[in-house]
Amino acid sequence: MVNLRTSRKPLAALVGVVLLGVGALGLWRWGPLGDGEVVPSCGDLVKALPNAVDGSWALTRAEPNREVSRALVGCEFDFRSADQLYTGKVALDVSEVGDEAALSKKATDGPCHGEAVPYPSAAQYKVARSCSQMINAKVFAGVFVASDERYAHILADFSGPNLSDAQVIAYANASAQRIVDRAMTIEASD
Repeated sequence: MVNLRTSRKPLAALVGVVLLGVGALGLWRWGPLGDGEVVPSCGDLVKALPNAVDGSWALTRAEPNREVSRALVGCEFDFRSADQLYTGKVALDVSEVGDEAALSKKATDGPCHGEAVPYPSAAQYKVARSCSQMINAKVFAGVFVASDERYAHILADFSGPNLSDAQVIAYANASAQRIVDRAMTIEASD
């Protein structure tokens, strides 16, 4: 006959070791010890964007908060160019999910409205799409990109009341592309 009292100790020890191992793995992979799947916060982005497009940037919305997810972020900014000629609003989403196929699908399937726009940095991404359209003196520029590890999407509207449509279109497209390029390379500070 097996003594139940002596057989439970090794089992309890084994369960304890397994739970401890799973907990440590979770902390390493997804918790504060993890370094994978972390995108820059909206605070990181608002500090970095003047290096992409010179001007004043004001963060107007950030979701979700960092306690909810460090693998995705959605930010909205108000913008005024350094020369005061252009103003705009920029919505930027960045995610890093560790699933290359899912990232590519998001970049491929996102609704890019208007005309396709040449994108000089496209070759550095797995998927890259850029488009724009003008509606009521505003240019709406959209860019979708995906790499092996990160996805970014921007929808920006720019206006320049005292400028030609061609100037505003060129500025909007170049700015949206530079913003996405910067979002794809910046590291999180937290």
